[in-house]
Amino acid sequence: MPECEFTTDRGEVDGADAVIFWFRTMPNVYNRSRFPHPRPAHQYWIIRMSECPHFTRHTDWISYGGVFNWTMTYRNDSDIYMPWGHITQLYREINRKPGILGRHYPKTNGALVIWYVSNCYKYLSRFAYATELMKYIRIDVFGDCGKDFCGSGGKDCFDNHIRQYKFYLAFENFKCIEYITEKFWRNALRHDAVPVVLGAPKGDYERLTPPNSFIHVDDFKSPKALASYLLFLSKNEEKYMAFFAWKKSPPKTLPYFQSVWCELCSKLMQVSNAERKVYHDIDKWWK
Repeated sequence: MPECEFTTDRGEVDGADAVIFWFRTMPNVYNRSRFPHPRPAHQYWIIRMSECPHFTRHTDWISYGGVFNWTMTYRNDSDIYMPWGHITQLYREINRKPGILGRHYPKTNGALVIWYVSNCYKYLSRFAYATELMKYIRIDVFGDCGKDFCGSGGKDCFDNHIRQYKFYLAFENFKCIEYITEKFWRNALRHDAVPVVLGAPKGDYERLTPPNSFIHVDDFKSPKALASYLLFLSKNEEKYMAFFAWKKSPPKTLPYFQSVWCELCSKLMQVSNAERKVYHDIDKWWK
C-alpha cells in the first residue's frame, strides 16, 4: 500500500490526511479539548465502531453532530466497511489453505455443542435462551463463563478443541442488524463447527455469509425444538454434512472486498474537499 502510511504516533496528527477515532477512547459527551485542536481544514475525521449500538448507548451522539466526516463500522452502509468477517475473504483463505480450512474434521468423540463465552452478564437474552436449551441437549461451556479448557495452551489448543464439536453456539451479545462477529466467522466456520446463531436477523446471515452454513434460532418455535433438530442432525451424517457443502461450492459471483485499510486508502485518494461529507445527525444514522 505505497500511497498511504498508517501510524499510531499522535505527534503526527497535524500532518495527517485522516484521523481515526475509536469510540471506546472518546468521552461520552463531545468535548473539544479532548480532540486535536486546531483541526486542520483538510483533515478527515473517522469514527470507528466495531460493536453494535447497544454497546455505545451511554454516548451522547447528538453532541457529536458535525464532528465526523466518515464512519468505519461493520455495517454495509458505512463509509468504510469494516466487517468482522467477509464471505469473499473466507473463500480466499480456503483457496490458500485448502488442507486446513477446506477439509472436514471428523467428530469421533460424541461431543455435540460447545459455547465459548466471555461476557457473563446473565440478563442478556442469549443466556435465557441457552439456559433453556441446556435442558434438552448437553452444551459444554468454556471461557470466562465456564470451564478453562486450554489454560496456557494458546491458539492451537483452542482450534483443536472446537473442531471436536459438531455445533458452536454463535450467540451475539445483542440483536443488531448485520452484527455478525468473530463468534460466527472465526470460532465456528474456521473450526469446522456448524454455527447455531442468535443475533442479527436471518436475512442478514443469508445475505452476508456462505449459503446453508448456519442454523438460526428464529427458525424454531422454542429451544426445545432447536435441541431436537440438533440431535437429529447429530445422528444423520448426510444432513449434517450438507452444512459444509459451501466449502467446495462457492457462489458463482462473490462481492468485491478489500481490506479495510486498502479501502480507506483508496477512498482518500479519490476524494476532494469539494465533496467533503459531514455527519450532522450521526445519532440518527447510528441508532
